[in-house]
Amino acid sequence: MKQTGNQTRISRKSARVGSLRLPKKDPSYNELDRFYDRHDGAELLRRGVTAIDRDHADLERMLAEYWGQPNTQQLNIRIPRTAKQLIEKLARRKTVELSTLVRMWVVEGMRREAGQP
Repeated sequence: MKQTGNQTRISRKSARVGSLRLPKKDPSYNELDRFYDRHDGAELLRRGVTAIDRDHADLERMLAEYWGQPNTQQLNIRIPRTAKQLIEKLARRKTVELSTLVRMWVVEGMRREAGQP
């Protein structure tokens, strides 16, 4: 593992860490998705495959930029049917659109991660 700026990179000398097979160099989104779906984040951290980045300066800068931008980008996620039904019910209860409620949660999470009120 190698620190470069604010990012942690996985050394590609070996495609394995212990008995763990890492994704190939420059993996596709789907390959990364499958890898992280099959492995526990805490275990990857313990094995040194991932690391906690304590430098939040880039997050704070990005969050500040976010406030002045319109909602033009789309993000698709897959969740269980019952989770979607629960989110729909919560959105109706709050009398907001489903996407608005999820966006509010995302913004709240971004604030929390960046350490802002």
